[in-house]
Amino acid sequence: MPKPNVKMAASIKLSVDLVDAAQFQLTFLQEIDAARHLRQDCNLYLAIFRYEQLWLPLRRMFPKEEIEPPLDIAWIWHVHTLAPAAYLQDCKKIFGGLLSRSLFPPAKRQRALVNAQQIWAQYYPTYPFEFRPAAAGWTYKCCDITYDLFAATKRQSAFFYQVSLPHYRDSKFLKRTLQRYKQFLHLNRMNPNTFVVPTFDIDLIWHAHQAHPVEYVADCQKIFGHVLDHDDTDTDRGEGSKLKTSDTSTRELWRQTFGEKFAVDGVMWRGHSMRGQLAAMTLRQLHKVTEERFRVEINRVIISWQGRSGHVAGFAIRNSVDLSHPLMAKNIQGDFNTFYDTPSFELSIDDLRNLICSVHVDDGATRKKGARCEATMDLALLVSTLSEEELLKHQEVVVQLKDDDGVSVVNLAFGVRMIPIAPSTISFQLNSTPFNDLTDSPKIASLYPHLGDAFSDPIRAGITATHQLQVNLREVFKVRISHATQPLLSAVHVVNDQDKLLAYSHLISTEQLPLETTVLRECGDQLLCSLDERAMLVKDNRGDAYFIKGQWKKEKGSVSIYGSMAIPAGQMKYTITDMITAKTSVIKVASRSSSFHYDGQSDRKRRRPTGPRSVGQKEQFALGTTQ
Repeated sequence: MPKPNVKMAASIKLSVDLVDAAQFQLTFLQEIDAARHLRQDCNLYLAIFRYEQLWLPLRRMFPKEEIEPPLDIAWIWHVHTLAPAAYLQDCKKIFGGLLSRSLFPPAKRQRALVNAQQIWAQYYPTYPFEFRPAAAGWTYKCCDITYDLFAATKRQSAFFYQVSLPHYRDSKFLKRTLQRYKQFLHLNRMNPNTFVVPTFDIDLIWHAHQAHPVEYVADCQKIFGHVLDHDDTDTDRGEGSKLKTSDTSTRELWRQTFGEKFAVDGVMWRGHSMRGQLAAMTLRQLHKVTEERFRVEINRVIISWQGRSGHVAGFAIRNSVDLSHPLMAKNIQGDFNTFYDTPSFELSIDDLRNLICSVHVDDGATRKKGARCEATMDLALLVSTLSEEELLKHQEVVVQLKDDDGVSVVNLAFGVRMIPIAPSTISFQLNSTPFNDLTDSPKIASLYPHLGDAFSDPIRAGITATHQLQVNLREVFKVRISHATQPLLSAVHVVNDQDKLLAYSHLISTEQLPLETTVLRECGDQLLCSLDERAMLVKDNRGDAYFIKGQWKKEKGSVSIYGSMAIPAGQMKYTITDMITAKTSVIKVASRSSSFHYDGQSDRKRRRPTGPRSVGQKEQFALGTTQ
C-alpha cells in the first residue's frame, strides 16, 4: 500500500501532458546538440540579439498565435524559461505580462515555424528569418533582459548528454518519472527552505514543465503559492560542494518521506561527454596502421607523342604483380588523343608504387602494330607528398614512355585522384603485461577523465597494467587498463605513440542504465542490461562511440587453467552497439580460446582453440568492418 506522502504527491494536478512534452523536448534538444555552430560565442550573441530585439516583441504582438521561432532563437527562449523567476520578472518588466511558449510535436512545430516566418517577413523584411552565422568576434549585451542568457546557454548545452540515452524516450520510464516529479514537487512543498536536488529524469520533466511558462507559473501558484525557481548555477560536484551535500540530504529526505530510494536505475549523472576532447585519427592515419588501400579515379587521359609517323593504337595500365589483367585498357580508333570517364580501380599502397603504363604505336604506312612503349608510374608518391584534402582532388600526373630504340616518345597525362578505402579486416595483436597495484594514490580524474573534478578523493585501492597493441603488424598503441575497487571504477585508455588519448572506455552501471524491467523496450534493448551483464561505454573524439556489454555463461562441470589459476570454463558474449548508427554486432569467445576471428557483416565467428593463456602471452584476433 502506498505511503500517505506518495498518495499526496500523486494527487498533484498539472496543466501540461509532461510525458509528451518531455518527448518533444528531447527531439528539440537533439537538434540543438547537432547545431554545433550555436556553441560559438559570436553566433550565440547573435541568437540572443535576435531573441530580445526581434522575437519577443513579435511574440508580444501575437500572443495567441501558434508560432515557433527558428532554431537559434528557440534555444535562447528555452534557456530563458528554465529560469522561471527571472523569465517572469523580465516579461513583466518589458511587456507587462508573461509571454506564453509551448513545446510542439514535430509536425505541429513545423506548421508553427511556417506561420512565424510569414509574420516575420511582414515586420522584419530586412532581417533573415533563418540564422546566418555572425562575424568572428561579434558580441551583444542585452538591453532589457536582466538574466545572463549567454552564461545560461553555456551551462545548459551539457544537459542533453545526460538524458540522451534511448530509455529517456521510453513511455513506461517517463510515466514513472512523472510520478517521481510529483514527489519532487511534494518534497519541495514540505521543505520550502531546503535545496532539493533532482535526478536527471526528474530534471527532464521539470524542464518540460518550465518550457510552458504560463502553465508552470499557474501550477506553482496552486501548489506552493509562489514560483518554484530552477537554479542551474551550481555545477561543482566535488566533496563539500553545495550540490554534493544537497544530493546527500535529498536522498535521505526522500527515503524518509516516501520510503523508497531516490537514486533509481538509469537516472544519475553520466560524467562528461568528452566530444572533441580526445585526439582524432584521420582516415589517412587509420590507413597508416592498416594495409592502405585506395580507389584510383582517372577522369581524363591526354596522349601526345612524337617520333615515327602513325598513331597511338591503344594504352593500358597494369599492376606489376599481375600483368595479364590490365587495370585499365583502351583501344584507339582514329586520331583521338583525349579520353574521359575511364574505369576506376582499387589497389594497396604497395601495388601503387610500381604500375606499368604501356602504349602501342601503329606504323603510319602499313597501319600494323608497331612499337610498344612502357614506363613505370609510382602513384604512392602522391600519398606521401599530398594532404588528405589534395588527394581527393584530381591531380595531373605525366608519364613519359619510350620504345626500346628510343625513337617513339609518348606522353600520357592523367587526371588522378586517390580516395582512401576503409579496410575490410584489421588484425590486432595484444602483448599483455602483469597488473600492478596502484601505489601512488592517483587522482580519479587522471584515470577516469569523464568524471573531471567531480570526485576529488584519490583512489584508495586498485590495479593497473599497460599492454602493447599491434595493428596489422605495423603501428603499436599503448592500452592502459585500470581497475579501482575503492571506489568501484574500471577504464581502458588507448594511447598513440605521441602519448595522446585516442579512445577511452569506462564502466557504466545501473546508475546510468535502466534495468530491463523498468522500460517497455520501445527504443530497442541494445542499451539495456540484465543483472548478469556488465557494460562499458567507449568514447572517442566524436563523443560516445560504442556501447559494449558482456555476459559470461559458465559450462557445467568444466574448468580452464590459466597459469596457476583455475576458473570455470564457459563462453563470453559481447554485444557491441554503434552509438552513432545504432547497429549492433555480437562476438562470442570461448574461455579455451585466446584467438578468434569475427566478421561483423555476416555475424560469423570462427574460433581456434590454442590452449591456456598465461600472463604475457600474445593474443591475436581480427575484426571485420561492420557496415
